[in-house]
Amino acid sequence: MTKPRRLRRHRPCPLAAAALFAASAGLAALDASGAEDPPEVAPFPEAVVVATSETELRAYEFVTGRVERSRRERRIERSARVPAKVRRATYRTPAGTRLEDVTQHYRGQVADLTPVFSCQGLDCGRSTVWANDVFGVKELVAPDSAQFYLAAAGGDTLVAIYAVRRGNRRVYAHVDLARGDGIGARVLGHRAAKQGEDTQRPIPAGLAATLRRDRYAVLADVVPDDRGRLGRTALRALDAAAGELGTFNDAVFVVCHLDGDEADAAIANAADCAEQAALRLQAAGVAATPFGAGPLLPRSDAPRRRVELVLP
Repeated sequence: MTKPRRLRRHRPCPLAAAALFAASAGLAALDASGAEDPPEVAPFPEAVVVATSETELRAYEFVTGRVERSRRERRIERSARVPAKVRRATYRTPAGTRLEDVTQHYRGQVADLTPVFSCQGLDCGRSTVWANDVFGVKELVAPDSAQFYLAAAGGDTLVAIYAVRRGNRRVYAHVDLARGDGIGARVLGHRAAKQGEDTQRPIPAGLAATLRRDRYAVLADVVPDDRGRLGRTALRALDAAAGELGTFNDAVFVVCHLDGDEADAAIANAADCAEQAALRLQAAGVAATPFGAGPLLPRSDAPRRRVELVLP
């Protein structure tokens, strides 16, 4: 009787196993969408991909200003909404990487495009809004003082780059690459037109002329702190403003603007700020009435903390 043949087990080839492992590692660097790194924007050397995604043509909000949060609502100073296909990638850089090195790297990656907006640290606004509302990546939440954003445009391309240093000192970077017919040129054209409008506005001959023309005037050197207090520089600037008004006999409102998570507290502090400024002007003979606006009257073309005169 013939004995059944014993099946021979084949040991896997070491080279094949290595190739399979490398392929698996490469797939693990991508998320479920299968999207790759955004082309033409090389990641920081040895950075690890945390997440990637790719969308079909859709309305894309290209942020070109700082972002804030008032109570539960986000506030973006400036943005452009354009139809585009968007590739996104988030990276974790090697331990010990400096945020400055990452920002320098990405500035070089978009050197052929035109910068539209850039900010660092507190000038960018709230990191939680950038991370959760703008990009939707929780790993990008970081201290507000440790963030960087760069928006650049050209031709059919928009690039948005956001980098942070988290509390654990690890540096993360996020890249949005948006493609669409003429979207970069469109954003740059709108920006140039806006700048042209600003340069064509007549320059007023002093504070009184500004008030009569615009019905309001921001006192550039009168900047309250977070609690609405006015320092020596601000008080001296108020004295100078009173001197500029000269024989301006109309009554004015002195409006103080402050931001903050708690609207009631910001309004109360703004009221104290406005009263302090109004008393200073009144001492110089200006008919001034204080009004604390707090965060209730935001304007994209003016600082969040400011004092302005309004002609009713």
